[in-house]
Amino acid sequence: MLSLFKSKEATRTVSESTFTARAIPEGTPLEQLRTELLGLFAQENTNHHRMGEIYNHIVEKKLAEKAGYKDAPEYFSQHLADLSLPTLKVYGTVAENFSEPVARRFGVTCLSVLLTYAEAAGLELNHEDPGPTPIEVPDENGNVTEQPFGACSVDQMRRALQRKRRPTSSKPLPPEKVALAEQYSEAVAQRFPKGKGTLVKLALRNQKGRAVVDIKGIPLEQLLLLAEALTAQLPGVSDEAKSPSPS
Repeated sequence: MLSLFKSKEATRTVSESTFTARAIPEGTPLEQLRTELLGLFAQENTNHHRMGEIYNHIVEKKLAEKAGYKDAPEYFSQHLADLSLPTLKVYGTVAENFSEPVARRFGVTCLSVLLTYAEAAGLELNHEDPGPTPIEVPDENGNVTEQPFGACSVDQMRRALQRKRRPTSSKPLPPEKVALAEQYSEAVAQRFPKGKGTLVKLALRNQKGRAVVDIKGIPLEQLLLLAEALTAQLPGVSDEAKSPSPS
């Protein structure tokens, strides 16, 4: 066993030491390099589409269960641990909805985001030619322009999806709610000062017009400190907490 281990290490060392990058000839035209990149990109998407087809076949035919495993995820975790199961599921979803030529043209990642976007926006997709699908793309300043899916980058598709997922009816939080959250945040910061080995975060967010506070990073043994912070006699906080609600 030791000799086998040494043999593998020696082989890897030799492989690493003899590795040489494939040189690109001087003067290679930019257009030629662009064409090669596009070809490699298409080949990658072809492989991913095929991986999705194989994943779907294993799941649909219950091949893992027939081989004595609990389910497909158990089989993949034991025998294909280097492959991300969520990624395989994405490939499978794309392969189920689009052909290999479409995947080569638009890319598996972009098509995956398109499926989610279409569901969020209530769009009907042309699975044979999704290129003309209208996408509402926001820029860095929030200005929205409509452009066809075929002209969108992955980053643009993700921004468009994020915008569709964000609730449009949320009203701005009242200033008094923001001020109240800041008081709570200061109280927590006093109980959990920086530099003490504990990083506690209190964040206010707008959940469809409702003020919601997320608190993260509190060690279990220090929960009492959090309780003390939240029940501290803070100006405007304790009064609001104690004041009876109108009947």
